[in-house]
Amino acid sequence: MWTIIQSGEKVALGDTVRFIPSGNSSPFKEKIFQVFKTEQHYFEIVVKQENDGFMDNPVRRIVRYIDIGYHIGMEVWMESSQATIINLYEDVSKQDFEHSYISASY
Repeated sequence: MWTIIQSGEKVALGDTVRFIPSGNSSPFKEKIFQVFKTEQHYFEIVVKQENDGFMDNPVRRIVRYIDIGYHIGMEVWMESSQATIINLYEDVSKQDFEHSYISASY
């Protein structure tokens, strides 16, 4: 499923991403991209090929993290099992374990 990349979120090498379709005629909105390189403040994408390979000289596009959510919208493809795992971690991170005690008897 496609998940919106929120401002401040990072992508991983090899992730599949796409631009969120907008009213204007952007040349990128119909294409699916793959993350080719990741750095601290930006990442590079290339058009994803059908055979999951890269072209000899792919046209790279640089996306700055600071632009996501402000100037451009992007989505990342996430398998449903990955989404479930992330949701579980998010739920656990919101819980307050400071006052939780576990007792076990043998």
